[in-house]
Amino acid sequence: MRSVFYWRILIVSIIALLLANVVLLAAYAYVGKKTYVSIEMANLEPEAEVTRQIYEEYKNGYMTEEAFQRLIEKQTLSTESAILIADALGKLLIVRNDGSTVETLDFGEYYRAEMQNVLRGQTVENSDLKLLNGETAVSVGIPIRDADGNVTGGILIIKQIKRIQSAFNQLNNVLTWTIVSITPIVILLVALSTNRVSRPIHEMSNVAIEMSKGRFNARANERASGEIGILARALNTLCDNLSQTIYQLRSEKRQLNQLLSSFTDGVAAIDDIGCLTHFNPALMKMFGAVEVKMPMDLVPDESIWELFHSVFLTREPVSLHYQLPKDRALWITIVPVMADDGECTGVVGLFKDVTELERLEKTRRDYVANVSHELRTPLTAVRGLLEPLSDGMITDEETRQRYYKIMLREVIRLSRLITDMLQLSRLQSGTEHMEVAPVDLEELLQDTKQNYQNEAAQRGIRLELDAEKVPFAMTDSDRVEQLLVILLDNAMHYTPQGGSITISAAETTGDRILVTVADTGCGIEPEDLPHIFERFFKTDKSRREGGTGLGLSIAKQIIDKLGENIFVESEIGKGTSFHFTLKKFISNAIALGPSSTPSILHEETPPPSVPNDKGTQDAPYEVIPPKPQEKHQKKRT
Repeated sequence: MRSVFYWRILIVSIIALLLANVVLLAAYAYVGKKTYVSIEMANLEPEAEVTRQIYEEYKNGYMTEEAFQRLIEKQTLSTESAILIADALGKLLIVRNDGSTVETLDFGEYYRAEMQNVLRGQTVENSDLKLLNGETAVSVGIPIRDADGNVTGGILIIKQIKRIQSAFNQLNNVLTWTIVSITPIVILLVALSTNRVSRPIHEMSNVAIEMSKGRFNARANERASGEIGILARALNTLCDNLSQTIYQLRSEKRQLNQLLSSFTDGVAAIDDIGCLTHFNPALMKMFGAVEVKMPMDLVPDESIWELFHSVFLTREPVSLHYQLPKDRALWITIVPVMADDGECTGVVGLFKDVTELERLEKTRRDYVANVSHELRTPLTAVRGLLEPLSDGMITDEETRQRYYKIMLREVIRLSRLITDMLQLSRLQSGTEHMEVAPVDLEELLQDTKQNYQNEAAQRGIRLELDAEKVPFAMTDSDRVEQLLVILLDNAMHYTPQGGSITISAAETTGDRILVTVADTGCGIEPEDLPHIFERFFKTDKSRREGGTGLGLSIAKQIIDKLGENIFVESEIGKGTSFHFTLKKFISNAIALGPSSTPSILHEETPPPSVPNDKGTQDAPYEVIPPKPQEKHQKKRT
């Protein structure tokens, strides 16, 4: 397919060629005619002079009239012209080549005006004399003078240029047909030359089009000579440079996108006209965006984008705390992007989710406050009792012994609190290791029940065990016993007289055993359930009996270290059930190794999700330190 450039050059060349031919023909016609007429005019002057000499010889009597007529007729025949001779009074003697007189000629009044000028002594030359028949003629007139210089007559020679015009028209026709015949050849040559010039340009335009489509493997023909070859080489060099540049830009863009995608914080960037240029999935997730076409689709808060615009105008960074629904909080930092020349080219915003940080900070503050309170309470009580004793204000021995017992109880409580805090800290830090071995779970549950049988009887609580034909568990027996103690102790505190506590264990689908400690106590409020595993959390502070408030936090950490689940079910007025899972021992499992050799877990294993998973929570119950027990690692007999 020929290029537009080719057709334009070809059309312009053809039009120029045609115009040149027309101008050439017109110029030739005009100049040629003028030249031929000038030649004829120049030939008529000597003829007029010869005619004057013949006439003077005739007038002077040196020639007869008959001889004069023959000479004049002979001259008209040779020159194809008419000769008019007039005396001083304007009387004409006209002779043509055919011997006709003035009355038969088509000169009209033209000769009279011309002759009158001649008789006035003027030499007349007229190259455009119009005859009555419409023909054009040329004329030359000279006066006849006597010896004294007086005008005695005049001679006017008139020659029609009809034959001249006919010959000239024939010549024009020949020239026209010659041009018409040559023009197609010239057009063909022009087309070939145009194609030779336009083809490399058309190829380079195709290369440019391919470059615009991102296909940089296209190349122009560099073999062309002259400026076109230089242009082709420059275009290929440009293509190579652009290919490298775009590859680098794409690589940098890919790295930038990967970097933005890896950010847990949200990022958004706009250019100098307010168009969104960059954003990452983290920001979309923060605001629930699905399809982003404009800034408001990403962050549906116009005030945020107004801050972006303000930072662009002021060149000053801005930070703010932004509250999201569902108690989520963001810390937004908006900074300008400055170019090397000091101009602001855009604005970048960093959206950091500080919900967890604020929660942890609140947890830290609450923890410090709770620890301070829990430590201050027994210390205050001990101080309040020591001061009167040291001052000798207490003289009664019975009262003094009662004071001693109260101080001992508070000291034990303080010691228990510190012990629980240290244990919880070790569990959270990963310094506590789990010794995993096959455990006779049925025997372990039976022993734990037996340890709490007397306390349950004293409180009027029925303690039951449902764990027949329970398989061995692959776990840490000491930690499981500690866990059972924590759960049973809390169940004892919240189960009224006449109630019951049931310990059960059953094999589930898969490789797990489900252990349950259920009571018929007062239950837990639904709004308190998400917080029961939090440190120092208390469901009913008025009913507390002096525990540390860390028991269920310790239980949660033990379960997490074992890689198991723990969850709770509760109904107000009907009771609470704590459930936790243990891995079942499989004797032929290669991964477990020899059953006689306990394995030690040195790394923390993230706990799987539990049915009532509300995050990491701690306990509403206070815990009594576990009683030392023997490890239950022996097999059933």
